[in-house]
Amino acid sequence: MKYWLLTTEYPPFHGGGISTYAGFTTAMLARKDIEVTVFVPDDGITDYSVSKVPGNITVVRFNHGRNQLNQTLGYSALLSYAFADIVRLFISEKGKPDYIEAQDYLGIAYYLTQFKHTGYAFMQDVPVIITLHSPAFLYLEYNRVSTYRFPDFWTCEMEKQSIRAADMLISPTQFLPAAISGYMDISDKKVHVLPNPYIADNNLPQRRFTRNRIVYYGKLSPQKGSFELLSYFKELWDKGFEHALHIIGGTDIVYHPEMQTMGQLVHKRYANYIKKGLLQMHGKIDPSVIGEYLQDAHVIVVPSIVDNLPYVVMEAMHLGKVVLASRQGGQREMVEEGITGFLFDHGEPQSFENQLQRVLALDDEAIYRIGLQANRHVQDAYSPDSIGERKLKLLQGLRPDPQESRRFPFLHQEPRKKELIRITGKPGLLSIVIPYYNMGKYIEECVQSVIHSTYSSLEIIIVDDGSTDQESIACLDNMLGRDNLRIVRQKNHGLADTRNYGAELASGEYLAFLDADDKVDPAYYEKAVVAIAKYDNVFFAGSWVQYFGNSNQLWPTFTPQPPYLLIHNPVNSSGLVYKRSAFLTGGLNDKRTDYGMEDYESVVNMLHHGFNGIVLPEVLFHYRVRSGSMFRNISVEKLLYSNKYIAEKHKDYYAKFAAELVNLLNANGPGYLFDNPTLEVKITSRVEREHFIVNKLKMLIKRNEKLKNIVLTIKKFKR
Repeated sequence: MKYWLLTTEYPPFHGGGISTYAGFTTAMLARKDIEVTVFVPDDGITDYSVSKVPGNITVVRFNHGRNQLNQTLGYSALLSYAFADIVRLFISEKGKPDYIEAQDYLGIAYYLTQFKHTGYAFMQDVPVIITLHSPAFLYLEYNRVSTYRFPDFWTCEMEKQSIRAADMLISPTQFLPAAISGYMDISDKKVHVLPNPYIADNNLPQRRFTRNRIVYYGKLSPQKGSFELLSYFKELWDKGFEHALHIIGGTDIVYHPEMQTMGQLVHKRYANYIKKGLLQMHGKIDPSVIGEYLQDAHVIVVPSIVDNLPYVVMEAMHLGKVVLASRQGGQREMVEEGITGFLFDHGEPQSFENQLQRVLALDDEAIYRIGLQANRHVQDAYSPDSIGERKLKLLQGLRPDPQESRRFPFLHQEPRKKELIRITGKPGLLSIVIPYYNMGKYIEECVQSVIHSTYSSLEIIIVDDGSTDQESIACLDNMLGRDNLRIVRQKNHGLADTRNYGAELASGEYLAFLDADDKVDPAYYEKAVVAIAKYDNVFFAGSWVQYFGNSNQLWPTFTPQPPYLLIHNPVNSSGLVYKRSAFLTGGLNDKRTDYGMEDYESVVNMLHHGFNGIVLPEVLFHYRVRSGSMFRNISVEKLLYSNKYIAEKHKDYYAKFAAELVNLLNANGPGYLFDNPTLEVKITSRVEREHFIVNKLKMLIKRNEKLKNIVLTIKKFKR
């Protein structure tokens, strides 16, 4: 069996839960003679490298910017695309693996699953397993980070889409799927609960501990219950409690409402207790010396509000330490009250104090007995032999659902509001409608790009919308008589009516629009038709766009989904490929939209009526940028008018996403200013400028705690 694991963290390059999981899981699988390959980003190299690590595990390290899309995609999207790129490269060289597993965090499998579900051969018949660890859409909320500000919003959308598109979901706890269900509907997806493995030695825990030494081990962050824990101890200290709280772990997480690190906040708020020695901050430690730091603990406190299966609990229990954990996360599934540890409830007053005092009052024999039981529980419950067998059984039972294979895994799908119009189109025929008005300078290049298409069953219909330029009229005259090409002339009616008229004239089962000055890649129509024919719930397809003419920018379009679709057009709506019956039913251009936004309204209308579409995640369309084009000259007033018309026409659809739309607009400004949701928003105000600077600095120095503290101090001073 060939098993590929995609992860952002892998030891010894990284610490943390995902890294620990990846290290233990690959070792567990390799012990069972499975050929394991790990893919992990490493910007310390320029392209990629392949090496072997102990256990005969192959590690592929790659630069996340190796595909040269740094100016096109923001960090998370770029990382996801880089994972898809490196997987495609290795499949071409080594063949397909039997399984690919990826983490949910940062949506690293987003583009991989997009390639798979849009019909790309390299991912066909390769199951993708998503193991739930720590999705940003869940954790950022607890850390008071705006999940609607770009690019965090899009990172969260990629995570959700990856979860939706997975062939199998594995969660280490019952807690995590329930928590995720508050943010997305996964009721129709089976989540297999399988604890993370823990490779432990068989040594019995030592009896040694220092009475009343209370330790919190982990990074300081709101999601970890840090604020609540410190509040409990402040109340205890103010009542005369004499014992110190020892905090071991990183303190450089930024608390966004205050724009300070957690370390800065704690030192400011609890300076008096630090001075008295009641609060002792030991900082980040090397994972190799965890045991040394925890060995003397009387009790290790894990107050997480939201956590899946924290390895700190396993590590502490394996050392024979008494753990006092909250009931608010997955850690509650690891501890049997009074037997292998103790639990408290953040929702019950005095719960923490009562349980802490109970633990501190235990005699030495009780502490040792509980520690011994905790040690045995870890070795039994999280044994790699046991977990490995259960995982293999899950994988062997992974079978595709024939019904699911006919449905694209959209996050949002409106119920069908209209029955499809019956057409008599020729099966398999693609009708390409080219609206034409005084485009003689470009039409031949446009038509030639269609003629060179790898999709052979097609017809071209040029609808001349009352051209007045004699040279442009002559160009069409010269095309008369060409095979599979029709030219239809009419009085000038405008672009919307011209498109609609062409769609009615078409003979094909499929329909595409192509502006007379644009071009298509030879493979575009074939790939688009394959993708939309594959699914019962997909009715149109687009692709990424390469500008040419007055711009060479690449536009990475996105599968249109609310809420983002409802305030900004994410797709090249003038060059889509449709099931013609769906366009005639729910996509006809509305001339009243006006100002070149008829095709955008058409997409909104189709989704509103239950006719979803997809995007092929590669450049297959070439869009000419001309200084004199209609859309390039559109004013803000025109944009405001058209957007107002679209929102009012579909007000019941918009109302479903009202709160999300308000949050997106508050976080990022007017939708007509949006450009690319994977990047930071445009800098149009002082507030946005400050956030932009902070985000850039965070990207550059996020691993340097001292520099981060300096930057945030300056930031706070400026405000």
